Parts: sequence; structure tokens; C-alpha cells
Amino acid sequence: MTATIPRPLFLLLASLIVVGGTVVASLAQEATPQAGEMTIFPPKVPVSGVTLAEWSARHWQWTTSFPVGLNPGQDSTGTTCSFGQSGPVFFLPRNYPPCVVPAGVALFVPIAGSVCSTAEPPPFAGRDEGELRACAEAEAERYTGITVRVDGHAVPDISAYRAASPLFALALPEHNVLGAPAGPAFAVADGYQIILPPLPAGDHAISVHIELTDGTVLPDKVARISVVAPPGGITSAPPDLGTPLATPLA
Repeated sequence: MTATIPRPLFLLLASLIVVGGTVVASLAQEATPQAGEMTIFPPKVPVSGVTLAEWSARHWQWTTSFPVGLNPGQDSTGTTCSFGQSGPVFFLPRNYPPCVVPAGVALFVPIAGSVCSTAEPPPFAGRDEGELRACAEAEAERYTGITVRVDGHAVPDISAYRAASPLFALALPEHNVLGAPAGPAFAVADGYQIILPPLPAGDHAISVHIELTDGTVLPDKVARISVVAPPGGITSAPPDLGTPLATPLA
């Protein structure tokens, strides 16, 4: 891999039960208005009891749990967006395909970042938490000039949404997107991400502009999101029955 290709593109662009409404209410209370009618969870406020850094770990666990060919991060059609999704937060794949998102769930939006693991060869490798953390941090430092818009509203102070994950476990399948041997591994992620509270039913657009410290301007990404209420008007998030759990090991 050349130094100018950001890792998420290298890896991933080759190519209803009612809980009573309390989930939606609590998520909305945690969100803070930021620009116009847009609301966004503050970076230091846990969402459903989970920090932004831990949600980052969960997103990488979800991303790496699918083999090549079935991985939502390689599917430009959005057909696999919902694979493995459950709980109060919906994960947007890193390649920003068009996704249908159920009403009543928050949306995790990965912006720029990387993961380093004990299963990979250099330069995305580490033997212990210290090495993994330094590896992920070095990659995250390459991103600059980041602009994020949600339905045309700019997200202010995007630097506040950078988070380094705890040490967490991966369960890599055969033919995984990291190109690593199948089996267990440990990892640390570092980068930028936001979590949006439940969006109203209808169509939404999330756009991201990123530059690199070497002057490279990456192609802008736009995610087209369709929020759909399930039949019968259910608008509450399902219980968290299968979202991968971040596993702090430090």
C-alpha cells in the first residue's frame, strides 16, 4: 500500500420489537442542537451507556466480522447495510453506500480513521497495546481539512470527535477484509466519527470532505440515507441483541 492511500479506502472500497419508546426519548435527550435543525450527540456524552471510543471499537468489530464478498463496506449498492445490525445504534458502512435505516435508532457515521491489529503485517501491526495505539494514532494524524455536513448543515469543531478506542478483540473470518489469518486478534482504532440521534423518516444526505497532511484531497463521499418506519408505525429501537461488544482489555 502506498503512503498516499488512506487505509479505509484501501480496505473497504475495493469494489421489530418495541421497547416502548424509552430508547428514542433518552437518545433525543442526550443530543445537543449544533447547526440549524441538526442535532448531534456531544463527543463526551455516552450513547446508550457506551462512549464514542467504544462505539468506534464496536464499528470496527462489525466491519471486520464479514468476509470479502459479503462485507457491507465493499457493497456499493447498500443491499448488505443491515447485515449484523441490531440495538440502538445503526452502523453506516465506511464506503457510504445508500442505506435504508429503521426509524428510532441512532446512526454511527465513520468519517476517517484506521485500525491496527496483532493479526496484520506492518505497517498496520502491533505486538501489544502500546504499539497498536501508536500505529493507529500515526494513521489518524494524516487526516486534516475534514468537513462534515448532515442535510446541508456543517458539523462544527469536527476535531472534538476524534477518539482512540480501548484495546478490543476481533474475531476475523476466513477471507477477511484485513487480509489477515482467520481467528482472534487484538486491535486499537483511532479516528473521527459522529453519532446522530434518530433521524426523521425520509431521505437524508451526509457528506464528508477530507484532505491529507501531504496535500492530497480525497474524493468527497456522500451517504444517502432513507429512514423508514417499520409496518404498524413502530418507531422504537430494538433491544441490543447482537451488536458486537467492544472489549476493553487495558
